[in-house]
Amino acid sequence: MNLSFHRINDNLQQQAFSVFDNLIANAENNDYTVSDYAFLNPKRRLAKNQVARSIDMSQLSTRGAFPSSWEIKPFNGGMRFTNGDTLLARITPCLENGKTAFIDFLDDGEVAFGSTEYIVLAPKNDTPPEMLYCLARYPAFVDYAVKNMNGSSGRQRVSAETVGQYRLPLFDKHSLVLFKEVVSPMFLKMRYNFLENMRLAELRDALLPKLMSGEIDVSAVQL
Repeated sequence: MNLSFHRINDNLQQQAFSVFDNLIANAENNDYTVSDYAFLNPKRRLAKNQVARSIDMSQLSTRGAFPSSWEIKPFNGGMRFTNGDTLLARITPCLENGKTAFIDFLDDGEVAFGSTEYIVLAPKNDTPPEMLYCLARYPAFVDYAVKNMNGSSGRQRVSAETVGQYRLPLFDKHSLVLFKEVVSPMFLKMRYNFLENMRLAELRDALLPKLMSGEIDVSAVQL
C-alpha cells in the first residue's frame, strides 16, 4: 500500500482498537461468548466451478484490515464469505502472525471464497461487523486462540467451536450503537483508501510497460 495510505489506515485502525478496548473495559461481566455475537462459518451459496473472487491466505495482511489483492477463478472448494464478515486464520503460523481480513469491499450480494484454513465470523443480530474484526485482532483473544490449537507440530489449528467459546461481556444495545457510530466511519475511510490504492497500483502496472517500451511518449510533457 502507498505509504501515506498505509499510515492513515494504520492510525484509523488503532483508533478503532482503542474504542473496542473501552467497550471491553466499561463492561462488567463475562456472561457471553463470541458465539452470542457471531455466526461461525455461516452457510454461503457458491456453486461448484462458479467464477468468483478468491482471496488466498498469502494475500491476507498480518496488520491491516484488507487483503493485498485477489483473483477471479472458478470455485473449487474453500470457505465462503461476503460483506460484513471477518476472516481469521486458524492454522499455525498464520494465526500467530495475525492473518486476518475485514470483508466490506465486495459487490452487493457477492460471495467470495478462500482458504479452508479460515474461520469466518459473521455478525449476529445487532453486532457491528467492525467489532468482530477488532476482536479478531484483540491480543487476549488471539492469545486464547493460539493456546487452544490442537494437532501435530507445525499443523496445529484452532476450531471454530473453540473460538465461539471465548468469553465476552454482555454489551448493552446502546454501547454497541455508540461503538458503530464512532468506528464505522473509520472503516469506510480505510476501505476508500484501500480501493484507491489498488486503483492507482493497477494504473501504474498498466502504464509502466508502455512507458518503458516507448509506446507512450512523455518527452514533451512540461513539469
